[in-house]
Amino acid sequence: MQKIELKVSGMSCGHCEKAVVNALIDIGVETSMASHKAEVVTVEFDPEKLTIEQIKNEIIECGYEVHI
Repeated sequence: MQKIELKVSGMSCGHCEKAVVNALIDIGVETSMASHKAEVVTVEFDPEKLTIEQIKNEIIECGYEVHI
């Protein structure tokens, strides 16, 4: 398992956090946690099944910006 923390802007509430977490679970992320206040999404995933780019793209598809 690999754990990463991504800086994500655009989330404004708990609903936004839940939307990101659910979308990531749908693509196969093991665990994730989002904080709109800290503008952070923490993700634990299997790098043999998913790439960081896929994770970032899923967050972008939810309508939020991912910063490196």
